[in-house]
Amino acid sequence: MSNLVAGLAALATVLLLAPAPARAAVAAPCIATSGSDATETREDSSVDEGEIRWTASTKYKAEYQHANRAWSYSGAKIKIAPDSATTVNDLNYEDFSDARNAAAGVWSRHPGIAATDLIRFNKARMDTFDAATRRMVAAHELGHALGLCHKSGSGKNAVESVMWPEAARYPDVPTDVDKANHRRLWG
Repeated sequence: MSNLVAGLAALATVLLLAPAPARAAVAAPCIATSGSDATETREDSSVDEGEIRWTASTKYKAEYQHANRAWSYSGAKIKIAPDSATTVNDLNYEDFSDARNAAAGVWSRHPGIAATDLIRFNKARMDTFDAATRRMVAAHELGHALGLCHKSGSGKNAVESVMWPEAARYPDVPTDVDKANHRRLWG
């Protein structure tokens, strides 16, 4: 009997010291209340038939390559691949320079048959950032091309997300919350 009590006591100790089971990340709401950034929809993305085919005419090659790899994580449903002679170009990375524009990067949708959406990097801002911040901007803008909206970094809906609207020290890869939003949108 004493062996049974000792065994149960040891088991109870192990159970008390065991870490709690991990909870799956929950998709986070959009922070905008109106406009295209207020919802996450497949229609408001650069995705065409389960993929984004891209081209690039930008000086920020390391940054867009980082973003492409970051959003091609294991389990991601959308294929991100270079355009080819036999595919339709969905997205082009390019540059502009406007010191009056506070945005470091901008994704813009161009609806229509065979239209190409754009991720444009503002050289006037990007050139002032370190490499890590430039990678964050590129990953953030590709998140928009995947149909994701801005997430909150403060207040009651605060989450860790590459989709924070400020070019600050946010993550440069999709977080568990970003992946949950991606799964909710794309399956």
